[in-house]
Amino acid sequence: MKGMTFWDLSASFYDRAEQSNTAYNGMLRSIREQTPPGARVFEAAAGTGAISLFIADKAENIICTDLSDRMLKVARKKAAKQGVENIVFSTRSLFDTGEPDGSYDVVIASQVLHLIDEPQKAAEELKRISNGSVITSVALLKGLKGFFVRPKVGIWRFLGFAPKREFDADGFREFLYEIGLPPSQFEVVNGNMPIAVAVWRKP
Repeated sequence: MKGMTFWDLSASFYDRAEQSNTAYNGMLRSIREQTPPGARVFEAAAGTGAISLFIADKAENIICTDLSDRMLKVARKKAAKQGVENIVFSTRSLFDTGEPDGSYDVVIASQVLHLIDEPQKAAEELKRISNGSVITSVALLKGLKGFFVRPKVGIWRFLGFAPKREFDADGFREFLYEIGLPPSQFEVVNGNMPIAVAVWRKP
């Protein structure tokens, strides 16, 4: 267990945890709608690859990345089971993708910018490799109440989930402006844990 992160430990049940949020499928559909047909896509901090797999039939090709090898192992198994062949899985940091400038039509970083110490540095890297758009999302936990939600978040924290920030919709929009990703499109998908989906477009 030494050196294991929350993401390594949660890889086996991560999909079930995500699907317990009734806003999750709406988030997937929203991101798919913002992905042009035939797009070259790079997904950072992809976890078990749910987004990449959901848009694979629409994209030309996808680089699906995460720091957790265990997360990507689950993603690879799902891709093989579904017969998806246009996704390459790679262990990488979203601070240093190793990709050329402007090499992707769509860059996706979902449910991650609130977890890191240097979101502006990550945003600069995501913008650098984009030739079209950067799509981000976050669960809107700030001020959220309810028997289902707060205990669940408490369990995640006990297991090692440690977000640096919690947002409501206005706070997330302001945060995106602060880190250099002012959204041209901003949508809140309702559910037991609402999710905001934002799209930055390259000028």
